[in-house]
Amino acid sequence: MISKLKRIGAALVFALLLPRTAGAAEKVSFALNWIPYGLHLGVYAAAAEGFYKAKGIDIHISRGFGSGDTAKRIAAGAEDFGLADADSVILARAKGLPLKMVAMILARSPDIVYYLKGKGIKTLKDLAGHSAGTSVGGAPLLLFPALAKAAGLDRARVRLVYMPPSAFAASLASGRVDALFTFATLEPSIMKAAREGGVKIGKFPYSDYGIDPYSVGVVTNDATIKNHPRLVRRVVAATIEGYAWAVQNPAAAAALFVKRFPSASAAVTEAQFAVVLRHMMTPLTQKEGLGSIDRKKMARTIALIDGYAHFQKKPTPKEVYTMKFLPFIAAKGN
Repeated sequence: MISKLKRIGAALVFALLLPRTAGAAEKVSFALNWIPYGLHLGVYAAAAEGFYKAKGIDIHISRGFGSGDTAKRIAAGAEDFGLADADSVILARAKGLPLKMVAMILARSPDIVYYLKGKGIKTLKDLAGHSAGTSVGGAPLLLFPALAKAAGLDRARVRLVYMPPSAFAASLASGRVDALFTFATLEPSIMKAAREGGVKIGKFPYSDYGIDPYSVGVVTNDATIKNHPRLVRRVVAATIEGYAWAVQNPAAAAALFVKRFPSASAAVTEAQFAVVLRHMMTPLTQKEGLGSIDRKKMARTIALIDGYAHFQKKPTPKEVYTMKFLPFIAAKGN
């Protein structure tokens, strides 16, 4: 409750000191973790509904090429803000890169394995000897060693096939690969392709094996936090407002997304966001507001990554994230 009151007070002071429409808009780059899809509705809603503009921000949103790549670009100052998963931030921080999470979007792990039924795969251990599609730099691949260890799977016997996320659904449905290491947020498009291809899909959520780390959140550079704290506060606030608006208006948010990306399906995009909601809403977000981060869970996430990365210098939760820029926006569905 105290942290909530502090954040409400900080937001009110900030609003009084900085008129939302004062001066020329600041150009800000925002890199996604992957190609735009339902996970990103909040960012695009914030842009379309004018939440960034109202805070004096001229936002430029670009696609990503995996959280690992986005994290490196932000740490190097090539991008101002972006979305990246916690394990990429932790790994970057352990290497001395100046990166920090400033809000959490996916508080529950969406990491999952989808597999083709009828291929002799009954348990996760049965993936040995099979092919699995994945993407370089994605969280499911980074966490694969921890998953394999927990399930007793010989990961050296899994043939990894690297591909862009846009190829995941078709590759599994067509039998090009026997399994996928991916995010549950892609399930609607994967299941749609499976129905059209006449195949049946099974799944192994990482969380069923005790692998439930923090996932995707808003990230920026230490220098930006130090030198432009007001900008960080405005970007974080607008982004969280965008997600809160999408939570209240999922169909409208999907329609705005399709208006920007006409080749996308509104139904699939909205279904993807419904999965996002299951991983975004937690008891903590209900209590502390959207974007909130729990120190104990972040410590467990760091320990999980350290279990296979073996850091020379393990980062602390304080080094990995801060909540001082978060506004309090209640987590309420429609």
